[in-house]
Amino acid sequence: MSKPLKIFITYAHKDTEAKDELIIHLAVLKREGLINLWHDNEILPGDKWHDAIFSNLADSDILLYLTSAYSLASENCNKELAAALSADTKIRVIPIILDCCDWMNHQLSNFQVLPDKGKPITDSSVWKRESEGWQNVAAGIRKAIHKMQSQSDLSSGTSEEELRAELAFARGNIQFLLGQIDMAIEAYSEAIELKHCHPSAYHNRSAAYGEKGEQDIAIAEFNKAIHFKSVLAVAYYNRGIAYYEKGKADRAMEDYTKSIEIEPENALGYYNRGIAYYEEGEVDRAIEDYSNAIQLRPNDARFYNNRGLAYLCTDSVVRAVTDFNRTISLDPDYAEAYNNRGLTALAIGVVEQALLDLNKAIQLRPNDAMAYYRRTKAWFPLSRWEKIRSDLNAANALGLDIIAEFRQDYGSIANFEQSIGIQLPQDIAAMLTPAHK
Repeated sequence: MSKPLKIFITYAHKDTEAKDELIIHLAVLKREGLINLWHDNEILPGDKWHDAIFSNLADSDILLYLTSAYSLASENCNKELAAALSADTKIRVIPIILDCCDWMNHQLSNFQVLPDKGKPITDSSVWKRESEGWQNVAAGIRKAIHKMQSQSDLSSGTSEEELRAELAFARGNIQFLLGQIDMAIEAYSEAIELKHCHPSAYHNRSAAYGEKGEQDIAIAEFNKAIHFKSVLAVAYYNRGIAYYEKGKADRAMEDYTKSIEIEPENALGYYNRGIAYYEEGEVDRAIEDYSNAIQLRPNDARFYNNRGLAYLCTDSVVRAVTDFNRTISLDPDYAEAYNNRGLTALAIGVVEQALLDLNKAIQLRPNDAMAYYRRTKAWFPLSRWEKIRSDLNAANALGLDIIAEFRQDYGSIANFEQSIGIQLPQDIAAMLTPAHK
C-alpha cells in the first residue's frame, strides 16, 4: 500500500465552516489510509504559529486552497501559496472555489480547480445542495491522489534541465504573486531557456509583461504560448485583453470567441466579449454575452451592472434598474452601480432617488471626480447653486476637466439653459466657460 499523502489546507478564518465541511467530505479518504490532513487547528499550545505552519507545509504533498474573496485578500493565505510553489519537493496545488470571486485574475487560475470547471460550491444554480458540490470536490481529490500514487517515481524520465526549468517556473510564479514582476519575467525566461517548449512559462511571462503595460510584448508572448499549446483557453482570453487595451476590439473579440470555444463555460470570456461588443455599438450582442456570463456565474455583480448599462441603450429602463438593483444586492459597495441607478432615476425625473444614489456613490468613492460632476445634474433642476458650486469645485480639484465634460454633455451654456429652462448664475456659467485667449 502506498504511503498516505499529506494534505495541507489553506483557508481564511472567515471560511472556517467551509474548511470543516471539507474535512467531513474527506473522511472516507482518510479512513482508507490514502491521506493525512493538516490545518492550523492542529497547532498545539506552546507551538510557534509561523514555524508550525511552514514546517508542515514543507513536507506536504497537496495544498488545498479554499478560494473565496476572503482568502484572496488574505496575506497569510497567499504566503502559504507562495511557500508551496517554492517548495523543493513539488506540492500539487488544488484550488477549491467556494463562491464567486476574482480567482481568474489570481495566480490560482494557472491550476486545475475544483469543483469541475470552477463552479462555486455555493452556486445554487449548479448544485441543488452544497453537499453535491463538496462531493464533486472529494471525487476530484480522490482522482488526483490515485494519479499521484500511481507514479512510483515522479521524476523518472525527467532530465535535470527539465527539473531546473520547473523550479524556475515555480520561482517566477511566486515572484509574480508577490508583485516582483521584473524578477518573475527573469525566472520565466530562465525556464524557457531550459525547456523551450513550455507554454505555461510563455503564458505567465506574457501576463507579467501585461502587468507592466507592455502589451505588444505580451501579445507576442501569448502567440508563443498558443503555438506550443493551441487549446490553452486562458492564453486566448488574456491575449484578447491585451488586444482590447491596445484598441483592437475586433482582434480581442476573436480571441474571446476562441477561448469560449475551447472552454464553453468561461464566464469571463463572455463578459469581456460583451464589453467589446458594447464599445463597438453592438448592444444586443453585448446583452446576450452578459446574459450568458450571468447564467454561468449568477453571483458576479459586474455582469449585472454592465448588462444594465446595455439595457439603457435599448431604452429598457425597467430591466436596467432591475440589473442595477441586483448588482447592489450582490455587492453593496459597488459605487458605479449607484451612479448608474442614480443617473437612470434622474433621466426619468425621480430626483430624490437619484440624489440618494449619487450621494452613496460619493460616500463609497470620495476621490472620484466624475461622481461629483454627475451629482450636479441632480442639483441643476433644483437650482441648488451652492451645492453645484461645491461639486464643480470638488470635481475640478480632483483633476476633472469640468468645462470639457459640460461641453460634451450640453454643447454650450445657451443650449443648457434652453434645455433645462433655467438661467445659470454668472459665476457658475464662468466656471463652465472656456477662457478667451
